[in-house]
Amino acid sequence: MAVDASVATLFDGLRSPREVVERWFGHLSLGERRSAVKRLEGGYFLKIYGYSGLWRLRTFGIEARAGREFRNLRRLRDLGFRVPDPLAWGQARTLGFISESFLLTRAVENAIELRKLIDDPKSAPFPLPGARERRRLITEFATTLARAHAEKFFIHTLRFKNLLLAREGENYVLYVIDVPFAGIWRHRLMPFAGRVRDLAVLMKGARQLLTKTERMRFARAYGADPALLRAAQAYQERHYP
Repeated sequence: MAVDASVATLFDGLRSPREVVERWFGHLSLGERRSAVKRLEGGYFLKIYGYSGLWRLRTFGIEARAGREFRNLRRLRDLGFRVPDPLAWGQARTLGFISESFLLTRAVENAIELRKLIDDPKSAPFPLPGARERRRLITEFATTLARAHAEKFFIHTLRFKNLLLAREGENYVLYVIDVPFAGIWRHRLMPFAGRVRDLAVLMKGARQLLTKTERMRFARAYGADPALLRAAQAYQERHYP
């Protein structure tokens, strides 16, 4: 297990990932689900991943998704994205196959999923940003994403449920969460495909939350050429109509 010193007391007496899972989740069976999340006292989220049936057979010699997500959060932070602080993770194996794994992150307070803003904007825990702040957020996120893509790092799961709008003091910020598949190797070999998927996944939510002018602002700040936009639109219409 890897545990940051700031949360070491949370893990006092816990010697293995199995004991971590049993302490907070008991003997929970995930069934068809692949993960479960619980908020802990003190402002933390603990996520566990489940592996069953044929899915577990694919874990032989492969790092757990918890470990990949821990590493990806650090990488995204280095690239300039706002992400929950990754604080601890661990994995256990039985006969070489992953049996338990967990990830602990610091909770993002005073935040709301962008998906919820589409469904119920009045549920936001703060006044929504005005036009000027919206433009700033769009431009900053687009340029940060372009920088990540230039380094061949792709997020893969840029759904609006994985983007949080938060208010910290007087400032509005966007957080990226739930990134176990960021940085997957095939997109490094095919970076255009990685760009297309990230932009297409964003398009699905952007069409419902952003105006056409705001979407054009994003495309300009990102530096998207017409061919990339056409490919992303075709991908979005095919996979996320």
